[in-house]
Amino acid sequence: MNLRKRWVAGLSVTFALVAAACGSTSTGSNNSANQTGTLTVWLMNGSAPDSVVNETNADFKAKYPNVTVKVEIQQWSDVTTKLDTAFQGSSPPDVMELGNTLVAKYAAAGALLDITGQKASFDNSSTWLQSLTDSCTQGSKLYCVPYYAGSRAIIYRKDLFASAGVSVPTSMDDLLTVGQKLMTAHASDPNFSALYFPGKYWYAALPFIWDFGGDIATQSGGKWSGALDSSNAEQGLTTLTNLVSKLSRADKTGDEAKQDAAFAQGHIAMIIANGWEVGVILDPKSGNPALKDQLGAFPIPSHTQGQNAPVFLGGSDLGVAAHSKHQDLAKAWIALLTGNKHMAEMATVGGVIPNTTSMLNLGTGINATFYNAAANSKFVPNSQNWASVESANVLPDMLVKIFTKQQDIPTATTAASNQISSILNGGS
Repeated sequence: MNLRKRWVAGLSVTFALVAAACGSTSTGSNNSANQTGTLTVWLMNGSAPDSVVNETNADFKAKYPNVTVKVEIQQWSDVTTKLDTAFQGSSPPDVMELGNTLVAKYAAAGALLDITGQKASFDNSSTWLQSLTDSCTQGSKLYCVPYYAGSRAIIYRKDLFASAGVSVPTSMDDLLTVGQKLMTAHASDPNFSALYFPGKYWYAALPFIWDFGGDIATQSGGKWSGALDSSNAEQGLTTLTNLVSKLSRADKTGDEAKQDAAFAQGHIAMIIANGWEVGVILDPKSGNPALKDQLGAFPIPSHTQGQNAPVFLGGSDLGVAAHSKHQDLAKAWIALLTGNKHMAEMATVGGVIPNTTSMLNLGTGINATFYNAAANSKFVPNSQNWASVESANVLPDMLVKIFTKQQDIPTATTAASNQISSILNGGS
């Protein structure tokens, strides 16, 4: 999934390299110095800083001096089309970065190498983030290695909290109470939202559904059943709807694409956001850098006092093409990039959440909240047809109907569940 990371990526598309696996990750040939050929790697624009890729390549070159690695940077806007074409040919890239919701499609199609037997050879495989591990797993087989993640938490204005005399909420009920006090304190501002929540924001709705024990869909005997109409899921949606109706003046038919820019304008106390959105809010050109010392973050609270709600992790995985001519080299390169050394760099230099719970303590400042939130995560239904659910806008459309009162919750969730069942089981 595209995390919309914003760094200035200046990767040159070709590197000559090869290297020694660090730590315990060693998946290459014993005759590594005799290996030759070209390893083609597709990484997404903005996924890793130049320095991390360069150092990975330098390490790789130390072990495989006669192998050339060609790193090609792809754009999120057309990568699915390019992957479809590449996998249909005889020479796909050896290594490819995949948004975590795309893996199931290509694994089911036989495009990705089954690396189940090599799982233990990758650093921290026993502590990989659960949501990313789930995205790499199909039918109990592993088809990729978790790469990095991005989670959501609530960004808030510390100054507005202080002036209203409220503290960080520790439950969903507390979130409503705090929000109502903020709304009262800013009653003279018709544009004020205590919790700004656009109507189509389904990623932010999932924690409420999951926290009450609900889910999008369940699978039994190979068949999927939509589950948004369960009593647990509807309880979560009822709680969210109450919050939205009382605390948000966001467009109930809009999405979250510009919520960070809206936050910067000063009429919002809280948003459910990705960690990188802090940078957008404080951007000197398009944001409000004066808010630097006023921003804080806290996890989305559970309905259970003192606990946090599960979050959806956006992020990427790294897979090996089933038809790669350099499978061992591909696994060795992935082992380096996702190993202890370079994962730590991804966290500290790149500012993204590493693939393992053992490194979540590397988050600093406001980022620490987002890193810690990743420890409690869930994933969308891991079906090859999930992308079709997304493209059909089933969840955003359901939320809009609920928030705009076009339909009550039972009617909207029943329709959405039926549609999800049909799509996941190969219908439309």
